[in-house]
Amino acid sequence: MDFRQIVNFRLVKQEANDLYRSLTPLLELDERFADLILVDLAKVVRICGRNNKEISSAELLAYLVIYALIKKDREKLNVAINSWEFSSEERLKYQKITIQILLDLTGGDQQTDQLALPSILNQLDEEKGTEYSGHAVNAIYKFAQVITKADGVVTMQEMEALSQVWKLLHSYQKLDSYQSGLASIPIPKTTQSADLKPEQTPESKPPQMPESVQKEEPAKILEQALADLNDLVGMENIKEEVQTLTNFLKVQKIRAERGLAKTPVSLHAVFCGPPGTGKTTVARLMSKIYEGLEFLSKGHLVETDRSGMVAGYVGQTAKKVDEMVDSALDGVLFIDEAYALVPREAGRDFGQEAIDVLLKRMEDHRDRLVVIVAGYTDEMETFIESNPGLKSRFNRYFYFNDYTPEELLAIFERMAGKSHFKLTPEAREKLLKIFNQLYDNRDKNFGNARMVRNLFEKSIEKQANRLAVLSSLTDEVLTTLVPEDIPSNYSETTRI
Repeated sequence: MDFRQIVNFRLVKQEANDLYRSLTPLLELDERFADLILVDLAKVVRICGRNNKEISSAELLAYLVIYALIKKDREKLNVAINSWEFSSEERLKYQKITIQILLDLTGGDQQTDQLALPSILNQLDEEKGTEYSGHAVNAIYKFAQVITKADGVVTMQEMEALSQVWKLLHSYQKLDSYQSGLASIPIPKTTQSADLKPEQTPESKPPQMPESVQKEEPAKILEQALADLNDLVGMENIKEEVQTLTNFLKVQKIRAERGLAKTPVSLHAVFCGPPGTGKTTVARLMSKIYEGLEFLSKGHLVETDRSGMVAGYVGQTAKKVDEMVDSALDGVLFIDEAYALVPREAGRDFGQEAIDVLLKRMEDHRDRLVVIVAGYTDEMETFIESNPGLKSRFNRYFYFNDYTPEELLAIFERMAGKSHFKLTPEAREKLLKIFNQLYDNRDKNFGNARMVRNLFEKSIEKQANRLAVLSSLTDEVLTTLVPEDIPSNYSETTRI
């Protein structure tokens, strides 16, 4: 074995170790991520390999290292770290073992056309306000780049494979919740589980969330939530109103602690504005603000809409609303497009029943539940005015405005930065022109940040197609978006 191949092996081992460190927070969050990560990484390696028989030794080594680290398999890790370069017999044996693991986890020749992890992490980030998705996706893509380049030559076929991996890592499906998504993924069993030593055999008990996670101090939760709010692009009026409400609640809390009379205050709110203007994000931050002020003990956000509350059969709507409220107790229930609970056309509908049950539960749990309803401004004002019960409970309004072209550009650059991309000055100029045109021609359904994300995803797809014809790729080239990468077809970018 020549020196260059030894260096390549050491490079992929280091990258696999770095990937493991990057994914450790997920493994600590929920044990079920372990098998899910291994399945998706197996698919990535299969895609990067030209076919089953031609997956390179370096690619197999990289997967074996990450597999052994996650499974805590000392035998395989010892071979990968200490014997791979120096014992051809051991290397050939464990190459076959690793290929079998890859085939077991990816269903033979199929099942490499979709990754489950991006959708689950994207949903987790939406629910928790975290950034697991960006870190994991970037780490996995870097892993794919390294193992593809390990032999020192990047072919056109390998570039196409990297492009496919990139698209799969940025393809998301809508999930009811990240927990349900995680639970619904069938994990194939590998034929290698029997090879583990007894002390390494995975326990049969169902995975549980670690109980070692310490709850943060309320003051830190409040400080972080306000910092995250102020870091958002634009929405200065919202930031000011939320800060005013926060200061008011701080004073009310102090008065209560000193035995003074409190001014009655409703924490329920109406978020009015077009789509993509950050209503869900602000609702999530407000839930953390209420937790930090100790008005709510959990401060989690449960998001739903009409479909999550209204059933098609008699007696089922009340049950759905009760379940939704129960899941949101001690946190915030966020109802998007709430005006849809009462359809415009008269007729048999269970939307009113959902409203009646919701109002009763809000009264029953006035100290444990905050409800935020959201939707278009005109529809929401009409919706609240149509029902005395709603009007009496929702008297705090927040108005979200369309983002300006400059703010849309700033949002694009933030999305790009989180995915390790940057814009050339010429690309920024082209984007600003696009955003100006889209903004000037906007209507009620203008997508705002959703439109920006759509445009960003199309841009990185175009970049992948442009790079596929290049034989030499540097990190600078891989992370730079140029004007040719920005779509010029405005009508397609506005579809949400």
